[in-house]
Amino acid sequence: MHAAVIRTAINTDIPTLANLFRLATNAMIARGIGQWNYTYPLESHIRPDVQKGSCFVMESENRDLVATISLDFMQDAQYRKVGWNTYALRPMVVHRLAVHPGYQGRGYGRQMMLFAEERARQAGVSVIRLDAFSLNPVSLAMYHSLGYRRAAGYCYFHGISFPFYCFDKKIG
Repeated sequence: MHAAVIRTAINTDIPTLANLFRLATNAMIARGIGQWNYTYPLESHIRPDVQKGSCFVMESENRDLVATISLDFMQDAQYRKVGWNTYALRPMVVHRLAVHPGYQGRGYGRQMMLFAEERARQAGVSVIRLDAFSLNPVSLAMYHSLGYRRAAGYCYFHGISFPFYCFDKKIG
C-alpha cells in the first residue's frame, strides 16, 4: 500500500477517467443535479488535457483513481463577459474536477483544489478562476469554504438551461 498521491495523468489513465466521469455523471443525475450529461465530459475532452500534461489524478492507497482535475490557462469565451473580482492577465483555470462517487465525502475534491492552488503558486500565477454549476450545492459550498468569491456573471455550457456561476480567488 502507498499513501494517496496526486500525479499527472498518463494515456493509460484515459479509459479509467472516462469511466470516472460516467459514474460521477450518473451520481449527479440520480441526485437531480443536471451538471453533466452523456455528451460531456467524454474521452475526447480528457485526451487533450492528458496529452498536454494539464490533467491530474489522485490515486488512493490501493491505487484506485479517486479524483481528477484539469488545470490550464484556457478561458472559455464566455469568461470575457464576467465581472471578475480580481484582475489577472493570465489566471489559471480549473476544469472538470470530479471525485469518484465511491470516494465522495472524504475531502478529495478539497485536496484537489488545494493542489491546484499550490500548482498555480509554483507557476507564478496569482489568480485561479473556475465555473461551477448553480444547482450543485456540494461544489458551491466547497468553493466558498476555500475562499473562492463569486464573480458577476454567468456561463452556460453543454446545452443546459441553468447557469454556471463563476468564481475566482487571489492566491499570490
